[in-house]
Amino acid sequence: MDLPISDAPVVREASPAKELYQLFLSVHHRGELSLGDNRKRLGFSAYHWAILLAPKNAEHHRCYAFDTTNGVSPHSHQRVNLNPDYNWAFRVKSNVNPASSDSLLIRIAIGDPHDVHPNTIRNLLQSVQLPIRGAWPPQNCVDWTKSALHMLWSVGHAANIDSVDMMMARALAYADLRMADPASAPFKLDHMGNEM
Repeated sequence: MDLPISDAPVVREASPAKELYQLFLSVHHRGELSLGDNRKRLGFSAYHWAILLAPKNAEHHRCYAFDTTNGVSPHSHQRVNLNPDYNWAFRVKSNVNPASSDSLLIRIAIGDPHDVHPNTIRNLLQSVQLPIRGAWPPQNCVDWTKSALHMLWSVGHAANIDSVDMMMARALAYADLRMADPASAPFKLDHMGNEM
């Protein structure tokens, strides 16, 4: 049986707007390790480095932070360390609000990935090799972040990076400025170092 063809207009619900995201390199202080002689001795490792994915046109309360850590991993109820050997692990935090972070010094825009879901970024970054425990020279979040930046650049998600080493050096210099004078040093920068 054939159904009659209607001449009524087709009503289609509007599809939800796609969220536009921006990628940032983020640098965080590590307390005493980021100060004085420790800062000089540790170089880049005086800070914690990560990748931040933030909605482009929002209050940035739904950001995703991606990093690697070999720190303590406390069990929520049993009060035991789930990482007693201090092995490196990939970590994802969702619903991050950069404005409420006590440790975030700066974030530098590295790219505007188009039509990319946060899970795509997570899967890419999860494939980056973790630091190797006991390696010489020692490996840490700095090495992982450099590799992550190379990965994001190679697939076109971090097009604002001309040189990973130059980007890291610029971020280090701005982190030092924020540590020296947090009130007047910029907090959020574009890839050229201009305040956003």
